[in-house]
Amino acid sequence: MNFLKNRQKFLAQIDDLGPFLQLMDLLPDVGFFMKDRRGRFILQNRRAYECCRVGSEMETLGKTDREFFPKDRADLYMEGDQEVMRTGKPIVNAIQPSPDAPNGEELIIYSKVPVRDKDGRIIGVAGIHRRIDNLRAPPKAFGRLSRAVDTLHQRFREHHDMVDLAASTGLSRSQFDRHFQRLFGTTPHEYLLRIRVHHASDLLERTSKTITDIALESGFYDHSHFSRTFKRIMGVAPLGFRKRHQPA
Repeated sequence: MNFLKNRQKFLAQIDDLGPFLQLMDLLPDVGFFMKDRRGRFILQNRRAYECCRVGSEMETLGKTDREFFPKDRADLYMEGDQEVMRTGKPIVNAIQPSPDAPNGEELIIYSKVPVRDKDGRIIGVAGIHRRIDNLRAPPKAFGRLSRAVDTLHQRFREHHDMVDLAASTGLSRSQFDRHFQRLFGTTPHEYLLRIRVHHASDLLERTSKTITDIALESGFYDHSHFSRTFKRIMGVAPLGFRKRHQPA
């Protein structure tokens, strides 16, 4: 009950809630959320609370990502929230693992913005996210980048010369990097690493292959490089991920 009272006070501080509510109503296939400074959910639309695997928004209010998602993903989401609230800068069209994908293989494109009160102070964060179908079937609506994106998904184990990849889209390397960064919120190389990591996470969960074999099969050149990259992206080392997701 106390949280609900605080929720009303929080919402009353927001200068103009109209655009957020409109966004919730007009984008039923897109998850929308708002959180306070402590990362507790203040608002969610249907798509967002369904990602939490609950039946209503009320079941999420006052709770954080850690109460609904695996620790590695929850930490990743909350780190992004804190970055937006700390810097006041939005995160636009970035990529992360989907919150409701059981094996971590699917991705979302998300954006987050700071929420300010009437005095301009940052009091929370709001965001939207939509799922990319899965790593093996990237969206085709990427314009001239579609061919390059498809190449990264289909041939993620291979080394890619980014100059050649850019040329396949009819863009210079600098134009390619700018367009890619604008659409995905990350570089082509980082996008490729994420594809490899999520392929590896599936193998860690479903198979008993060694970490080294999984690293090589996923396109990494050695165990050490794989482990560092996996932990940076997933928030947990490969062995820790396997122990968490495989039955004892």
